[in-house]
Amino acid sequence: MAPHPLTAKLTDHQAKYFAYELQRSYANDHVGKLAGLLFDAQVEPKPHQIDAALFALQTPFLPGVILADEVGLGKTIEAGIVISQYWAERKRRVLIIAPSSLRQQWQQELHEKFLIPSALIDSKSKDRILQAQDSQKAQVLICSYEFVLRHEAALSREWDLIIADEAHRLRNFWNGDRAKMPSAVSRVVRHAAKTVLLTATPLQNRLDELFGLVSVFDPTYFHSLEAFRERYVKNRDLTGDDDLVDRVATISKRTLRRDADKYIRFTKRSPLTMEFTPSPDEIRLYDLVNDYLQRDELFAFAGSQRHLSALIIRKRLGSSTYAVASTLENIANRLAAELAEGRRRDGRGSLVVDGDLTSDELEEIDEIPDAPVHFGDPSLHERIKAEVSELREYAAFAGSIRENQKAVKLSEALDQGFERLREIGAPEKAIIFTDSTKTQQYIARTLEEAGRGEGLVLFNGTNDSPGATQIYKGWLTQNQGSDLITGIPAVDRRKALVDYFRDQGKIMIATEAAAEGINLQFCAMLVNYDLPWNPQRVEQRIGRIHRFGQKHNVIVVNFSNKGNLAEQRILELLTEKFHLFESVFGASDQVLGAIEDGLDFEKNISNILNSCKTADEIDLAFKKLEDQYSEEISSEMAQAKSKVFDNLDPNVQDRLKSYDAQSGEVLNKFERLLLAVTRHELSSFAEFEEDGHGFTLNRTPVRDTPTGRYFFKSKPQPHAHQYRYASPLAEYVIDTSKQRATPTQELTFSLGASPRAGAAVKAVEGTSGELTVDLVTFKMTAKHDDISESYMLAGGYTDSGDWIDEELVADLMELTCIEQAPSTPIDGARFAERLSAQKLAYEREVQGRNAMYYNQQEEILDRNMKDRRAEHEAAIREYRKKQSEARKAARNADNPLEELRLKKEASKWDRRVDDAEDEYRAMRRKLRDEADDMLELILQALTGTKETQHLFSIRWRVVT
Repeated sequence: MAPHPLTAKLTDHQAKYFAYELQRSYANDHVGKLAGLLFDAQVEPKPHQIDAALFALQTPFLPGVILADEVGLGKTIEAGIVISQYWAERKRRVLIIAPSSLRQQWQQELHEKFLIPSALIDSKSKDRILQAQDSQKAQVLICSYEFVLRHEAALSREWDLIIADEAHRLRNFWNGDRAKMPSAVSRVVRHAAKTVLLTATPLQNRLDELFGLVSVFDPTYFHSLEAFRERYVKNRDLTGDDDLVDRVATISKRTLRRDADKYIRFTKRSPLTMEFTPSPDEIRLYDLVNDYLQRDELFAFAGSQRHLSALIIRKRLGSSTYAVASTLENIANRLAAELAEGRRRDGRGSLVVDGDLTSDELEEIDEIPDAPVHFGDPSLHERIKAEVSELREYAAFAGSIRENQKAVKLSEALDQGFERLREIGAPEKAIIFTDSTKTQQYIARTLEEAGRGEGLVLFNGTNDSPGATQIYKGWLTQNQGSDLITGIPAVDRRKALVDYFRDQGKIMIATEAAAEGINLQFCAMLVNYDLPWNPQRVEQRIGRIHRFGQKHNVIVVNFSNKGNLAEQRILELLTEKFHLFESVFGASDQVLGAIEDGLDFEKNISNILNSCKTADEIDLAFKKLEDQYSEEISSEMAQAKSKVFDNLDPNVQDRLKSYDAQSGEVLNKFERLLLAVTRHELSSFAEFEEDGHGFTLNRTPVRDTPTGRYFFKSKPQPHAHQYRYASPLAEYVIDTSKQRATPTQELTFSLGASPRAGAAVKAVEGTSGELTVDLVTFKMTAKHDDISESYMLAGGYTDSGDWIDEELVADLMELTCIEQAPSTPIDGARFAERLSAQKLAYEREVQGRNAMYYNQQEEILDRNMKDRRAEHEAAIREYRKKQSEARKAARNADNPLEELRLKKEASKWDRRVDDAEDEYRAMRRKLRDEADDMLELILQALTGTKETQHLFSIRWRVVT
């Protein structure tokens, strides 16, 4: 019986052949280019994600690209593949710019899916982290857009790669003074070798936004805003959209859900609304705090931060009486302490910074300048003391309300939700989100008293409760000696609680701040105990469970407060206008793209509540807010967007089908070869499992590589390490195989002993002959990138004189060798003509592929020239218009002096036309010369050099 494919023993010749095959350089448009990093990653990319990642990697002459897949298609994974490739090439100066609320999620995804280390930069850590980036172990850096605006100078350094997530925030870059943040980002990305913008909404209301988005990373691509408007806005009827479509396709990749639905199962959202009526005491508490926040004079908060302070208090008020009692008490204590000191401590006023603040709020508070204010006026003291007393009175009243009506309804919501889960066959698990740890504790007590304490897990900023610590200790024991343990307690505690919830838990109660970055696709029910006012945060919450890997439709529970008009209007806005809780992906691309900053959106709602006194005023203000977003995109712009972005490639389905087949074939082969070589080189160091999918390393040939059990690509396993292609151990294995001495020998291959023997190789049963194997490398560069390609040159003859090609040589190398014997030297000259023909065929293929890069640059330069021509013609039209106006005015002048002045003015505009024509001709000649020089350099780099390396020659025999 043939051995298992992964356990068959190799000869040194086969191991060398496999090692070179594993490390050869594939073409930039081939999945093989990504094989090593996809073997390591804890993710299996879909064809459209491979397509997008290869697109970003195979545009070396472009300073940037836009990945614009529709919402929900996994742009983060696409970017992760690109980052992994840069990482593998030792280009590790990588910066990710993302909305503040997504920074943690990025860190989590990079670690879990690609095992790439990263660090979040803020104003306090920036100097230490940026300095470490230059001197210590590399890591990807992650910051927010607001951080770039405030600390542009610190980030103005050389980067290998910059990723900008939710990049629609940059599309107002065209708008000059009104685009401070996009301008800051643009100046930072000028220092990057490559920039990748991720956005589902590249266009919103006008084509100028497209110019702005592209100009962030390439200000010359459309030459100028005037030229862009002249060609694609003012004279669109003349030029049509085709030219713009082609130009956008060069720098942009967009996949629609309809293109990817063959490869992804999209589940739906099902909303469940629970109505409740607050008690009279809860209503009274709301009115008291609301009246307090609406006053003109408040001492508790610094003037500049009053809006943020009011926003936070209102969110606590909507959360629970326990949350607002604690917050008000803390504010009162701080204000009292400041009064005793006679001055404010800093610019924050009495706002208490706690672990319940979201990353957006924390970042905004973090950037408040330290500007202490002295309470010098004695007349203020009594008024401040009165405010302290009042705050404590409200806190005490809130603390006296022990039962909240929303919590009373929670058990009913869980019962109804779990019933729906049973109907669809989903696990009975629910994640409950709240804004406050005080509310979290109250919900936990309520559920325990209702008999729901089993499988209950709390997830918050510290995760150090007795219950969480017990789960964490058990997790450490279970995963001892495993890659799962990072040694960073905060990270490991988060992992432990998520694993517990997946395997044993039933209900997780998570605070908003702690939930950034966790993935819970094994859970299909979410309860918004406190509903965020920020649609982006709502979408982010739902995205914790409604994501890749979710097998069931998800249930989203919201509470409707029948005693509070404002809260009802917020729920209506998010449900009916933004459609967050229904359909396949909830909020549309257009809606989320229109909300540039979620915290600003929350402040808009807070301002309504701070300024509106009556129900009619609240209703009118919310209608205005709805109108602002009611027509997110004009029908004309929707058509333009569809034309320019949504039909970029008519052959997309064919290409995705190709990648679907190619990726499976390439990755299966890569895995098979890597594991065979590993077994060959580690046979004296490790014990291998029967199926070849794991081994125990008893002693290590590589320094700092731990001994113990190793597993190949799969879900993380307890007490084990993942065997990675990018690891020092695999590097040792491949390098050792490549350096093996492979003198000429006769190898006897057995079909019966071989697990992989195809029809072609069976046809040479009973024959023998000679073969040779070389490696040819076409060394080429494109701007910053090495785009070299290498290929096996192989072939041979049977003893009867028949030629065997490289495919049959590859099949022979996969057979099991049962005997090795010395052989007489082989005359390599007899193979030369055939191998030269092979080499020439590969060279033509490489040159044909590289012609694409050359043609692309030629077209970019040609279109840039047309932009300049359009700009020039617009200027000449303006000059001629003014010339005509001056001549007409001269004819109508009623005195000779005025007529003479106007004729001179007309003559001046006439000369301006001639000068502009001369200037354009001179500029065009200069640009053509520069373009010719540039294209010649590109051609030289793409032509490159050829190197051929002889690997081995053997005699072979194939027996039964």
